Parts: sequence; C-alpha cells; structure tokens
Amino acid sequence: MDEIKVMVADPSHEKYVDKILQTIAEAAKVRGTGIAKRTHEYLATKMKEAKAVIALEGDKFAGFSYIETWGNKHYVTTSGLIVHPDYRGLGVSKRIKNMTFTLARVRWPHAKIFSLTSGSAVMKMNTQLGYHPVTFSDLTDDEAFWRGCEGCINVDVLHRTNRKYCICTAMLYDPDEHLPARLPEEVMERIRRIEAHPQPLPKEGREDNGKGRQTKVKAQYQTADGAVYGKLKEFAWHNRQNPTEAEEILWDLLKGQQLGVKFRRQHIIGQFIADISCPALKLIVEVDGGYHQLPEQQVSDRDRTEWLQQQGYTVLRFDNEEVVGDTPQVISQIRNKIEELKRNGYDER
Repeated sequence: MDEIKVMVADPSHEKYVDKILQTIAEAAKVRGTGIAKRTHEYLATKMKEAKAVIALEGDKFAGFSYIETWGNKHYVTTSGLIVHPDYRGLGVSKRIKNMTFTLARVRWPHAKIFSLTSGSAVMKMNTQLGYHPVTFSDLTDDEAFWRGCEGCINVDVLHRTNRKYCICTAMLYDPDEHLPARLPEEVMERIRRIEAHPQPLPKEGREDNGKGRQTKVKAQYQTADGAVYGKLKEFAWHNRQNPTEAEEILWDLLKGQQLGVKFRRQHIIGQFIADISCPALKLIVEVDGGYHQLPEQQVSDRDRTEWLQQQGYTVLRFDNEEVVGDTPQVISQIRNKIEELKRNGYDER
C-alpha cells in the first residue's frame, strides 16, 4: 500500500489516459452496467486543469477519478472512479475517493457534491463522507451533465421516467447541511433581503462627516460594500481562479481593451460580484449557468439587476450556451452596447 501513490494528476499523466479508458470500459462490461463515455481529450484536459486524481505504483496505473462542475460551479461530481484489477481489495478506491472529495471541497467549498452510482462500494464510501440519498430532482439541471448519460446502456430508463430516476442511485453532499448550527428561516430571509437590496454607494467627491468636516469619498468605480468586502473579495478571487468555459472564452475576447474599453473580471459592486464589468461605462456582462433557470434564482437575478440599474449600470445577460455556441454574436452585442453608451456621453476616463 505504501508503494501506491495517490496524487492530483497533471499533464505528465496523459500517457495513462488510454489505459484508464480501457479499464473503465472493461469494468462496466463485467458489471453489466452503464457508463458515461469520455474521450482521451476529455480526461487529458481534466489532468491539465487539476481536476483529476490518479494512483500509481511506480509507473504502473492503479486507479483514477476526475471532477466535473455543473450549474456555474454550484454542483460538483467526483466521477469515473476506477481501480485496476491488479490493485482491487487494497483500499485504493477509498484513497482516491478521499482525495477527489478533498480536492472538490477545497476548490469549490460552497458547491453541492453529488454522485450517480450503481456500485455498493461507492455508495458506502459516499455515506462515510456525508452524502445521503436524494431524488434526481435534487441534482443539477445543467443539460450538459445529463447529456453525459446518453452513452449509458440504461439511458432508455432515464428517458422513460422523464429523468426522475434510473438504475443509478443519486447521492448528495450539501455543505450547508454540515454546518455546526442552522440559522432560523427568518434570519435567512433577512440576509436574502439585505443581499438583494444593498444600500447605494456615494459618488466621488467630498461630504460632511457629521462633525463639521469634509471627508473625501471614493470614486464610484470603487464600488464594494465595506461591510462584506472581505468575504466578497474571497469569493471573487475563487471565481477568477475557476472560471466556467463560457467566462473564460468571453474574458479572452474582452481583456486588454480589445473592444476599446477596459473590462474587469469578478468586479465587486455593492454586495454583488459582476462576472465582467466596464466601470467607465458602467456596463456589466453576466454569464449565466443552468441554475439561473430555477424560479427562485430568476427572482434573485431580477432583484440584483434592478438594484444595479438603480445605480446607473447597464446589465447584459448571456447564458453559457450563447457564449460557447455563438461567440461572435455575443461579442457583437457587447460592442454595440459599448458604442451606444459612448454616444450617450458616459465618462470614458
């Protein structure tokens, strides 16, 4: 056991990908269960992004698992757990599971981690880590996740039940349920109201400090709410380190004043974090994942947009599919809005 090393995979481990895929396919065939098929390129990318864990004895492949994020990183799965037949019964799967779970909790501390599995051993490990069985409706509604089931031999069951259940058991780890105390609902409602309607910030200039003296006020683009700035700064840093595919595509095309104006990424405004913003034009670009289709999230988004508009911001919203599937059209809309705001006399300093 001491000779088997379990580690976060990196690009140097791509040479094991074909062996990993072969082992996964053979194990599924023996069990007679379904499998979400993945390509060589897909697993290699997971290794490059530090979203995979591999077990090796010297240069021999022993086991593997990878992480996927869904719904704008609000949901995470640790998937594809496999141990080579030569190393089964040695506790390798548990070590891999513990490492992928730890990696997911560290990188996405607020995400719900879920699992779809038909294996009793995985269910046992999930239970020990704090997962509990849930219905499929408790999982992500991100269509990209469910498309992954199309390669499974049991996908007809999923279709016949209108995605309510299948051969696999759904299990969920919710970090909110593992807090040492639970806040009363009235407190949660108060917090939601505060977050939905934070107080506007003063504009640049000088104002009376209540003692007959004038104090300098920060410029409007320095927009963070001081009461929550520390926590928001932490979230903003985390989001910048872990952009969605759509956010990364869009940022690559907006950074460096490629459209003639300066954009910021994960910009704190009041008690909100804008995905991308141009402070000079007071333009915000939001990139929405699948969870934004949830009714309660749509209400929150409307409240957020209303408050931002009250502060003079213009908000453009695009979903992930628009950005990834029709990037030129998205950039065209942003460029047109920039020109419109310039014509309306916004300060471009």
